[in-house]
Amino acid sequence: MKYTIPKFELIRLLLRHRRIADNRSLSAMENKVAKFFIYLSMLILVIYLMGLAILFSQLTNSDNTTTATENLFMVMPFLLLVDFGMRFTMQQTPAHIIKPYILLPLPRYTCIDAFVYNSLISKGNFIWFAFLLPYALMSIVFSYGLATATQTMLLCLVLILINSQWYAIARTLIKQTELWWALPIIIYGIEAMPLYVGSNSGWSQFADIYSYVGAMLDKHSVLPILFGIIALAAVVLINRRLQYASIEKELMRSEVKKSVKKVNKFAFFEKYGEIGLFMQLEMKLLLRNATPKKALKSGFFTMALLCTFIVLSDVYDSDGMTNFWGLYAFMIFGTMNLIGLMSYEGNYIDCLLTHRENILSLLKAKYIFYSLLLIAPFLLMLPAVISGKWSLLMLVSYMIFTMGFQFFIAFQTAVYNKITVPLNTKMTDKAGLKTNYIQIVLVAIVFIVPNILVNILQSVFSENVAYLTMLFIGLCFIATHKLWLRNVYNRLMKRKYENLEGFISSRQ
Repeated sequence: MKYTIPKFELIRLLLRHRRIADNRSLSAMENKVAKFFIYLSMLILVIYLMGLAILFSQLTNSDNTTTATENLFMVMPFLLLVDFGMRFTMQQTPAHIIKPYILLPLPRYTCIDAFVYNSLISKGNFIWFAFLLPYALMSIVFSYGLATATQTMLLCLVLILINSQWYAIARTLIKQTELWWALPIIIYGIEAMPLYVGSNSGWSQFADIYSYVGAMLDKHSVLPILFGIIALAAVVLINRRLQYASIEKELMRSEVKKSVKKVNKFAFFEKYGEIGLFMQLEMKLLLRNATPKKALKSGFFTMALLCTFIVLSDVYDSDGMTNFWGLYAFMIFGTMNLIGLMSYEGNYIDCLLTHRENILSLLKAKYIFYSLLLIAPFLLMLPAVISGKWSLLMLVSYMIFTMGFQFFIAFQTAVYNKITVPLNTKMTDKAGLKTNYIQIVLVAIVFIVPNILVNILQSVFSENVAYLTMLFIGLCFIATHKLWLRNVYNRLMKRKYENLEGFISSRQ
């Protein structure tokens, strides 16, 4: 039977359905509290951007060599690069949120169009105007006229919208295989070509090329805007087609195995009893399932890249940077999979609950397994110790602190998490994107408190005393890990029916 609802009406209905989806969720109250913290963070970011706009405007107004629009487009490539990176933490691709609509008698392209349109009108696209509008008022409107300011803001909006679609394209491809990371590297490498290509390469050439867009706007030329709109239409069409192809690929995929592969049972863990069996399960979970395997690879790649920058660059040699990145290298690898603890196990949590203390053994196995994984960042950062940049005491103390205090905080999320993350679905799932305010607070503690603590200790005592204190704190939590793991288990059991309901509902 032919579908008769007008396309525009259907898109409007789908967007309304998305807006009220959270209110119907079983965790609606938790999501509201989580949104409060998110909006609070956005408010702080807006205030920060407005302050940055004032500072940049003052620098521009005191510069007589270039106009305000030229200065703005000199820095626009960097703003768009930051915007691209920030979207990885905030923006979903359309294919992520289409799962509930796949089996309905709806045209899939219409569903994709609805979510592509939603990504264009998202509030996140307009947050940069907290920087752009104050700058335009202070440096463009009164000096160059309202027409120039309007054209500038319109072009900036078009560029940000292009960035939103470019992000969706890159994110979709990267989720298929990490090799697609080469695409943004190539694109941004081309964008930075004025810095290293040509006889006059350098910041001067970079500024001259990108400021030319501002110079055209000063003359009220509409060509930059027209080219921007054409580029926006092109990336929207590419994104629309790519999202559709990604969904079709996932729905239609069939893996033909030409030969039976030998399965590694990791039998050497069996001699450690029940905990050893759960360590086998953890190894198989990470190595045989697409989603956890990708998370493990991403964590290792990020950590390895960070360690390489630390060892080869002197940018991070200051005390503040040393503390931040030294701790972060351990945290990014050690806690990435622990922040959403039990999300993967939500797929078979019913089986784990059939035997008493199964989950306690699982928690102990996870603690041992992820503690052993910290050896990887430790070895990768040893060259920084050998070169004399860092001390061995600092490296050991940060690893022990992560193994103790950081893991103690991360394991608390097991009590409150009740969202199942599918093990193999890549593109068409939304599970795991929701969270609650308790998890947000715990994540903040994991990534903020250690840096504050070590900086306070170093300001009061010597560096070695600070490192020894961190080492002692970590050892205390390691020595008592059986006690606090038991506490996590007992609290989790008190909430088991509530959590089980959440795990099962999010699997639907």
